[in-house]
Amino acid sequence: MNQNNSLDNLDFEAVLQAEAITHENWRAGGIVFDELKRSEEALEDLGIAYMSRIVGDRRENIELAISYLMAALRILTETDFPAYWARIQSYLGNAYIDRIEGNKRENIETAIAYYTSALRVYTEADFPTYWIRTRNRLGVAYWSRIEGDRRENIETAIAYSTHALRVFTEADFPIDWALTQHYLGVAYWSRIEGNRRENIETAIAYSTHALKVFTEADFPTYWAIIQNNLGIAYIDRIEGNRRENIETAIAYFMAALRVFTE
Repeated sequence: MNQNNSLDNLDFEAVLQAEAITHENWRAGGIVFDELKRSEEALEDLGIAYMSRIVGDRRENIELAISYLMAALRILTETDFPAYWARIQSYLGNAYIDRIEGNKRENIETAIAYYTSALRVYTEADFPTYWIRTRNRLGVAYWSRIEGDRRENIETAIAYSTHALRVFTEADFPIDWALTQHYLGVAYWSRIEGNRRENIETAIAYSTHALKVFTEADFPTYWAIIQNNLGIAYIDRIEGNRRENIETAIAYFMAALRVFTE
């Protein structure tokens, strides 16, 4: 991301107008191509900023993010700027996974298509970290997927995230490692394949591992989500004493409420 752009003072329509003028001048040989590229980077930055935005309506922010990112692709093409292009494909995948507008089934399929496109550039050889992150996000998309066979989608999600742990170690990539542990905890709790008792135990183990990084002090939202997930897992738990499992579940739910206030 270009860190030098002022996102607060950048007007979308003004950027588009300036871009149109710049493009004509560039074609006539009057302005160097880098100026046009910088305007597209500004649009990309705006898209990323709106994806992260807390203020305002979440639905509108995601739609704005998609618009800015799509606008940036007019110049930041796969041919001319493959790394930029792949990054935008990946962000568009994130945006469509979170999208509220439109049809959920179609949004997830669009996200999968964007992540898959990004992997044309983000290869294991050239961009190993981005490659594995994108595959990990594909795992999330397949877990969320409505299209296709649910059993197969969950197995695909587990395969992507399990593979990610070969790169995302706790020592070198603690946040990515913890996120992947969290993803796997959710996937194993949902799993149809295999033994239900073992799947729940595996889900509990992955979720508990994630809490080594996602502490209440440092990552309260993730911490609370995982507390809630563990509560659900203990409600469903077959292993152990039923009375104790329910009491453990209640304790996890109560802990989550320290963050999830009314």
